[in-house]
Amino acid sequence: MKISKFIYAAVVGGVLASCQSVDTPMFSDKDAFVAFDSKSTSIAENAGSEVKIPVSLVASKGLDVSVGFEIDTTAYAGKNAAKEGVNYRLKNTSNTLSFAADGEMVAYISIEPIDNGDYNGDVCFDIKLSAPEGCNLGANYTTTVTISDDDHPLAAAGILGKYNASGLDPFGTSQMQNWTCEVVKDADYVDRVWFTQIVPSASGATYKSVMGTVSADFRSITINAGQDLGTAGSYTLTLDFNGASSATAQVSNGTISINTYVIAGIVEQPGYAASGAQTVTMKKVEE
Repeated sequence: MKISKFIYAAVVGGVLASCQSVDTPMFSDKDAFVAFDSKSTSIAENAGSEVKIPVSLVASKGLDVSVGFEIDTTAYAGKNAAKEGVNYRLKNTSNTLSFAADGEMVAYISIEPIDNGDYNGDVCFDIKLSAPEGCNLGANYTTTVTISDDDHPLAAAGILGKYNASGLDPFGTSQMQNWTCEVVKDADYVDRVWFTQIVPSASGATYKSVMGTVSADFRSITINAGQDLGTAGSYTLTLDFNGASSATAQVSNGTISINTYVIAGIVEQPGYAASGAQTVTMKKVEE
């Protein structure tokens, strides 16, 4: 509904602005289309209830139109294709979405994830709109649905999640610095994690995530130096541990500790740094 109002307002505004034109543009029924609100949708395996994926009719007014949809796993065959009845249930009783002239301008495809209690990794499928009647297909006629596995061993070990990070400034001020970091799973390797921001924020810096390898007992994470950390203005940043080739982060009861210097070094000027901290401590605040 919001999308259609926005487009209609934009079109009307354009008409008023060009009132001297001979041909007055109009948003007519023949221009109406249906589309997904987003190109991707993520559903937690343990959501516990069905999740509604919206499909919107974009028009100046309600119309009697319909569109079909189909589920396609071709792109994920042999890897992480979701299976109906195993990973999810389709709750719609029909594969056709109908819109009425006097009804809502949004319809829903309802997916209920199945929590199987085993770690199988994230699974995916595409939903594609097709065979529109009385309207067109919009650019977003396909959405990718990812069902996130909640049984990841690193989640069970309490490692994944959002953290409040802190550490002393290593450049002589001895001031405590604070920032936020999220530890997220790797898409392919079960023993890898990614730190979204391992150093404090710095003016003009744009950071990249860095990778760590978790030990078999989940008590430590090895992080290699030299990883690409992003940029600070025109400078390239790299991860440095006071000259060491790697650092070991200790994991215990929702806390991750890195007992060394963690520096965002400037590649173009060796010895210079954009930001950093010493003895970094990360305390989990959210799963």
